[in-house]
Amino acid sequence: MVERFNREEFELLLAYKEEWLQSNGKYRCPICGKECSKYGIKNHLKVAHFQYPNSTAGKPAWNKGLTKDTDERVALIADKVSDTLNGKPGHKISEETRAKISDSMKKAHAEGRAWNIGMSRWNNEPSYPEKFFMRVIDNEFTDKNYIREYSFLIYSLDFAWPHLKKCIEIDGEQHQRFIDYIERDKRKDTALVAAGWKILRICWKDFYNNPKKWINIAKCFIE
Repeated sequence: MVERFNREEFELLLAYKEEWLQSNGKYRCPICGKECSKYGIKNHLKVAHFQYPNSTAGKPAWNKGLTKDTDERVALIADKVSDTLNGKPGHKISEETRAKISDSMKKAHAEGRAWNIGMSRWNNEPSYPEKFFMRVIDNEFTDKNYIREYSFLIYSLDFAWPHLKKCIEIDGEQHQRFIDYIERDKRKDTALVAAGWKILRICWKDFYNNPKKWINIAKCFIE
C-alpha cells in the first residue's frame, strides 16, 4: 500500500486500461489480477492499491436491517434483480448491442489488444516498457541473443541471456511499492545468484526519465 493517494501516478497507470480488457468484457487488475467491470476497475485500483480516501469506510451499509417490505429502495432493487435473474425482455442484450460487442472484440484481435493474443503474464503480450526495451536491444545491443520471459525455476525473467547467465529486469513502480513484489524479487534474485546468474534491475520510471544513461548501463552489463 502507498502512504497517500498519488493522482499523477494513478492516472499514468490508468492510461493502460484498455490493455487489461478480456474477452468476457471484464478488466483484469495489472497488480492483483482481480476481474472488474469497465468502471469498477478504476475504483478497485484506487481503494485496493492506491489508498484512495473512502468516505464510507467504517460506516454501516445504508440498507442494513432493511427489507423489501419495510423500504421502497430495497424493494425496487429486489425487483430489478428478480427481473434480471428471470431473464425478462427488458434486461436482455439486444442484437445491436451484441453486434457492437462482437465488432469491438474483432477489432481488438486485429490490433493485438485482445486478452488471449500474444505473449505476456496476463495475455502474453509484452508490456509497453518491455516493447520499448526490445527496440533498444535491436537498435543498440551487439549481443541480441536474448530470450524474453525466460523460465527459471518458478520464475520468469524479463530479458535473459542464458549463454552469459545474465538477465535484465524492467521493474514497474509496483516492484518498489508493494511488499509482496519486493519480497518475491528478493527470493528471485537470491535463487539466480545461487545458480551463478547476474541480474540488472532497471526501474522503468528511471529509464524513462534518463534513457541514455540506462541504455549505456544495460549495454555495459551485457557486453
